[in-house]
Amino acid sequence: ETKMRREAWLEGRADSSDTDREKLSWKAMWRVDVPPKLKIFLWRLAQQSIPTADVMHHRNMSTTTCCGLCLCGAEDSWQHSLLHCTVARCVWALHDQDLVDALNSITEPDAKRWLFAIQDMLSSDDFILVATTLWAIWYARRQALHEHIFQSPLSTYNFILKYIRELEDCKTKK
Repeated sequence: ETKMRREAWLEGRADSSDTDREKLSWKAMWRVDVPPKLKIFLWRLAQQSIPTADVMHHRNMSTTTCCGLCLCGAEDSWQHSLLHCTVARCVWALHDQDLVDALNSITEPDAKRWLFAIQDMLSSDDFILVATTLWAIWYARRQALHEHIFQSPLSTYNFILKYIRELEDCKTKK
């Protein structure tokens, strides 16, 4: 590991302090007290491997980069799908405004850096709420696009609250 860090430094590829910071951020991410499926979703989001229209188009798996839910034909991306799409914004509008403002204050286009910044900025409970909300929005979005099952933003929000209550109940029973 030391050899690789030194080689990277000599070749100017990466600052070792950035690498160390990223490792610490990943360790913190894997320690978040949520089920593995949420952690894997966050990992896939950070690796830009959730199948948004732009990713699918880049991999020659789609002919369009437009959002499948927006009628205006907005460009799809992880940010659009999870934060800016009308469906996502309706779900976020039901959350505490300070939390939403905090999310919007991070303008990082890279999903991994955005997640790490959010994790650093928020309390553990708020980060769990954000992670669960991102995952629930993605799930509701996939159901709408592929199964034609449309959930109201309120029912998605209620699902999130119920899921977090169940997580907390599991923690207290340990």
